[in-house]
Amino acid sequence: MSDEERYSRQQLIPGWNQEKLEKSTIILVGVGAIGSYVGTILVSSGIGKLILIEYDTIEISNLNRQLLYHAKDVGKSKAEIAAKKLRLINPDIEIDWINKKMEEVSVTIYEEADVIIGCLDTFIGRRWINSMAARVQKPLILGGMFAFLGDVQVIIPEVTPCFECQPLIPDEELAQACTPFGEERKKDREEIEEEPPLPAVATLSSIIGGFMAQETLKILLGLGSNIENYLFYDGLNNATTIIPLAKSEDCPVCGELYDLEQIEFIVSSTETVNDLILRLALTYGLEKPDIMVQGRFLDTEKKISEKNLSAKTVAFILDKNLAKPIKVVLQIQE
Repeated sequence: MSDEERYSRQQLIPGWNQEKLEKSTIILVGVGAIGSYVGTILVSSGIGKLILIEYDTIEISNLNRQLLYHAKDVGKSKAEIAAKKLRLINPDIEIDWINKKMEEVSVTIYEEADVIIGCLDTFIGRRWINSMAARVQKPLILGGMFAFLGDVQVIIPEVTPCFECQPLIPDEELAQACTPFGEERKKDREEIEEEPPLPAVATLSSIIGGFMAQETLKILLGLGSNIENYLFYDGLNNATTIIPLAKSEDCPVCGELYDLEQIEFIVSSTETVNDLILRLALTYGLEKPDIMVQGRFLDTEKKISEKNLSAKTVAFILDKNLAKPIKVVLQIQE
């Protein structure tokens, strides 16, 4: 079968350029319910290279909606099995798979992408991949689902609002992410609490996955995107709603405010470093931030007055929700 024959129908679409697709590299983070459909559509369409990032294994409960897996695959790596199945669909596509958490993948891998796609089922995961996309300046497409409800957002660095700009993250998610401190901060979030399973059905996986794959193709082909705001899909009523978003100047990921070195954070010399960390977490929506000054992390149990810091101290705030540190000036007051 020739490439011309395989892709003949889609090349009838005005503005279609198969050569652009064949030169593209896509990173797909999460190859579960939605990711299975996104990956299938993209390799069928003839993209050049697909990099799968997924650390989970296949479970029986996945089989009702995760297109690429069968009963015989239970217990195996999702990334590896997905790559094998996708190669069967289109053996001409270069497909790499990485069986790691996305936070453990080198920045150089993300820099390869023309588009990053995040099919993640937690707000914390979406926030992290959003900050990574901002760091490497790559378009990002996010999508999620809950029962018969779904959502999609297309993020173009320095053009559209990013995920952190939008005000739609539930307050309980932000509060939940900021609770572990003291000894609890030393544990992974997975050890502190186990996320309950989310209700999911294959119809929503295919619809939201279709939206996301379509927007990816439009970006690659230079056809633009009309989901630069926030799209909600209600499967019970077959209705879509677009919620307008605006860039936030004080967004810790893409806001211009944080590009300045003079940003100051007021600190009392009598509070502990742990108190300061808690305030930083609540202010910037972080999970378990650390404060680095002159290459060293501050001891959380010490008071600020015990650290011998200057009245204005440059510090870097690091957190698993951030792909790059936030640079602030701690203005210490007696």
